[in-house]
Amino acid sequence: MRTYLILLISALTLISCDINYTEPEELNTKQVFRFEVKKADWTPYTDESGLNLYYRCNFDIKGITQYIVENGAVLGYIEFDGYQQALPYTRHMENADGARWSRTIDFDFSRTDVQFYVTNNDFVNDPPETMYFRVVFVW
Repeated sequence: MRTYLILLISALTLISCDINYTEPEELNTKQVFRFEVKKADWTPYTDESGLNLYYRCNFDIKGITQYIVENGAVLGYIEFDGYQQALPYTRHMENADGARWSRTIDFDFSRTDVQFYVTNNDFVNDPPETMYFRVVFVW
């Protein structure tokens, strides 16, 4: 009985896994960009109906190739005094009057630019403060 159990486990082990993946590429190069978005730099945007207010700031970047976009990894961070938080970043807030809202900060990128977004869940016209970001391309 014990021999049959060992044979069954061995057979299942040999046939249960397919080797259908590619070997990981070695990521050995990186490029780091740092950005300061001042309060006056945030531009408000809405949809065609004038709804869904968000704020955006765009930066041109150089040196990012299509190879990096297709084969690399991109990490974005918002930097605070002494620490950083990965993007997207969402925090829930409340003021002394009992008003509650959430703020989401995220980003996107292409070969030529990086855009940062700030959206309040209540869509109140409240421009963001000065913020600091770091974007890391790894390939």
